[in-house]
Amino acid sequence: MKLVRRMWLWGAVVPVVAVAAALGVAVQVFRVVLERALDEALLSQAAAESVSLFDAPDGRPHLHVEPSPLAGEVRAFVPATRLYGPDGTLLGVFPPESPTVSDRVVPEPGPTSRLETRTLVSGQRVRVLTVQVRSPEGVPHVLQLVASLATVDQPVGTFTSVATVLALLLGGVLIGIQGWQAKGLARRLHGIAEQVVRSRDGGVVSPASASEPRDEIMEVHLALADASLRVRAAREAQERLIARAAHELRTPLALMRTGLDLALRRERGAEELRTVLEENRREVDRLAAVADALLELSAAGGAALDLQDGDLRGLLDDSAAGARAEADRRGVALRVEGPTEAPCRMDAMAVRRAVDNLLANALRYAPRGSTVWLELARRDAQWEVAVRDEGRGIPEIHREDVFTPFHRLERDAGGVGLGLSLVREVARGHGGDAHVAESTGPGARLVLTLPMR
Repeated sequence: MKLVRRMWLWGAVVPVVAVAAALGVAVQVFRVVLERALDEALLSQAAAESVSLFDAPDGRPHLHVEPSPLAGEVRAFVPATRLYGPDGTLLGVFPPESPTVSDRVVPEPGPTSRLETRTLVSGQRVRVLTVQVRSPEGVPHVLQLVASLATVDQPVGTFTSVATVLALLLGGVLIGIQGWQAKGLARRLHGIAEQVVRSRDGGVVSPASASEPRDEIMEVHLALADASLRVRAAREAQERLIARAAHELRTPLALMRTGLDLALRRERGAEELRTVLEENRREVDRLAAVADALLELSAAGGAALDLQDGDLRGLLDDSAAGARAEADRRGVALRVEGPTEAPCRMDAMAVRRAVDNLLANALRYAPRGSTVWLELARRDAQWEVAVRDEGRGIPEIHREDVFTPFHRLERDAGGVGLGLSLVREVARGHGGDAHVAESTGPGARLVLTLPMR
């Protein structure tokens, strides 16, 4: 079902039907209340008449409404009152022109009063109260009060008509409002859907217009726009990675092919062939290093992390111990600073790879006789792991580029240029980040942040 029809149904038709049903119940309740008020009025008048029905000087029963000075004013709405004698003959009636319900009413044993609804020959519905009254001598008489139910039917009919008109007007207004709202929502959703379709071909979902209302649809629009930008950035990063990887792989392959072509062009001695094979071996090692780094980067960016509670300080001590042999070979001191315990929920293997890469990068650029510091500090709800060396440092213009795959500040420094990219992937996979921070002394200070939880 289309959005417009669904909103018409649930936003207009169903509420109007519910209102109509509620009005139907209200009409019936209104009728019952009016009928009960009419019955109470009949009973009150019957009580007043029966008390003084036999107070005439001669003891003759009589009605008190007829000689009342207000008889003319109340004639139009006062219930018709009839008094019947012991033999059922009519002794008195007011007003005289009131419709006849019963020509004769004979007192009967049983209840002293009875309320009932009757329909006259004219079709008029009336409410009849029949009361048995005894004279002071104990002679039974019958007092009958008749009230037209038109006093109930007319206000109920008026109420029903007005309520029906209001319900219809409400339904029309709701249908108009819901239709207008639904068309607006449908237009906005169709616009978003069209942009999402275009984004499949490399397009970007445009930001929401400032004129759009701040509602859930705008939140979806903003989320889709942000997601499309991220997807496009990821696609561009992937394309750059593939291009750079192809370049990194093509270079050693070209060198290997050139060496082999030269070796095959003419007869070579064993020593020349050994030299060519050794050069090719180095290039094969370089290819293997690139392949291993690419696999690690892919695993860090795509694999699900196995998060468990662990001690980050212990992990840093283990990483420093593993790098100490390389530090001694290069003549560099390695120091670890920070809290003795650092509880953290992390993937220990992934974080260990990231810290190892930070240390390997620092040792590669640290001059002999210097110190590499591995620092741990707590910043709010995060742990901050910093590796600081005393080398040449990283120029500010390149502080973001060093996290780009295959980017190396110095081509002859070793490595394949993927270590810091892996560090950032691991950090962001944990909800943290990696960046180059300002250093108080010479060298570079690279920081890895990890949430404690």
